[in-house]
Amino acid sequence: MAEFIEAKTKLTVGPIHRPGFISKKQKIIIIALGLILTPFLVKKIIAGNTLLHNKHIWMAGSVFVYFFSISGTMYNVINKIPIAMVDRDDPKKLVFFYDGNGMQLGAEGFTVGLLLAFITHVLVHVKNRNIQRLVMLLAIFVSFWAVKKVIYLYNWKTGSGLPAYTYHM
Repeated sequence: MAEFIEAKTKLTVGPIHRPGFISKKQKIIIIALGLILTPFLVKKIIAGNTLLHNKHIWMAGSVFVYFFSISGTMYNVINKIPIAMVDRDDPKKLVFFYDGNGMQLGAEGFTVGLLLAFITHVLVHVKNRNIQRLVMLLAIFVSFWAVKKVIYLYNWKTGSGLPAYTYHM
């Protein structure tokens, strides 16, 4: 910016003082705290009492990775794909499975991943077997419907599900 001002106005700006992100006093305090806390940290590491040794942290992390890999959420985040969109005919409704060409919504894979995560991590803790069976049947039905819808939309969008005589070259 200083070069731009000097070029446009032919005035000398002079030296610009740019202080660091952390001052000298803050650096000294951080180093002193680090030296004081080092023996306590070493003691916790040797005793096996850190966050990296906690099985609940590892289990939560594995469920997080499992869910992201099953549902395709990482793909949706990277490609900025919306979960749902507003229906063009009725602005009060949301569309989760888009029938149009050239676009896919995040809910198409997210539904199946969410159901799988629910069944494998929540439903197993329900004590009543009849409720478990009912929810499992419902989840299987919804999963079947969602996968069938995703495959139908994929085939429709790519043309791979059409009979051979309908291809136009």
